[in-house]
Amino acid sequence: MFPYNSKRYGFAFLFCAVIGFPLFFSTIVQAANQASQIETQANIFFKAFTKHQLIETPLNVSFESVVDVQNYYIALLRPTWGLDVGYASHAMRANAQWEFPPTGILLENMFTGTRAIINRSYGVQMHAAAELLFRVGADEINAAGTREDAILALHSVIPGVRLSDHLISRAHPVSLPLNSAMNLEVRFCVLGGEIPLSPEEDWIEKLEKFSLVMYDQNKNEIAVRKEPNAIHPLDAVLTTRDALHQRGIQLQPNDILAIGRLTEEISVEELTRLRVVYKGLSDDDSAFVYMGFQ
Repeated sequence: MFPYNSKRYGFAFLFCAVIGFPLFFSTIVQAANQASQIETQANIFFKAFTKHQLIETPLNVSFESVVDVQNYYIALLRPTWGLDVGYASHAMRANAQWEFPPTGILLENMFTGTRAIINRSYGVQMHAAAELLFRVGADEINAAGTREDAILALHSVIPGVRLSDHLISRAHPVSLPLNSAMNLEVRFCVLGGEIPLSPEEDWIEKLEKFSLVMYDQNKNEIAVRKEPNAIHPLDAVLTTRDALHQRGIQLQPNDILAIGRLTEEISVEELTRLRVVYKGLSDDDSAFVYMGFQ
């Protein structure tokens, strides 16, 4: 046993108290300030989204706080926008800056069906882009390693349109962390009819080669997708799954995955009708999404 030296240990305790306490207190203050900033930013997004108001001054959201701000923002939305029913991502966009694509939360009231009439004023600088959504069929999606595995764990593919709110004036650059913190700016997902993913069909090829055309009220083509994407939709599903796992989220049956836009974003300001026709997903090429704006 070492002899106890009251002077030596007393001095050590005093040293820790004098030096350590200020550092500990500084850490507490820093954490409190960060929590306050997260709450403030989330409330700004919530107000803009629910009051349909533009955020005039861009906010500085750090990469480290993105998920915390988004989670707080979603918590504010849940009482009126419903529970989580799915997830959105930017997985169809290749970007060397991220290891995993940004993800967002989809709530019950963010969904509507084809032939819906949408009030343009309900959003803030609302834009439309075509995309595919997938419904999870089995827990095995969490361990799927190949496109074939993904097909077996998915229930259906859904032609859709993502309506995004540009809550911040595009006169200011919107950083990736800021876009992510705002839940990828999702306002609505307009869904067409679900198409079951039968293992007997070659869905890997279908999903690679399908095309689409977006028409306005005058039947003008305003966006098209004729060439295969550089990213296969099933790879985007698995990449979205991996990004959600990084957040500690496991996919469950019936979850909806919106994997990212397939066309450029089109402002709905001058649109009264929008129709997107998907070719190659169904045998009779009848897959479509239709909506009106007023």
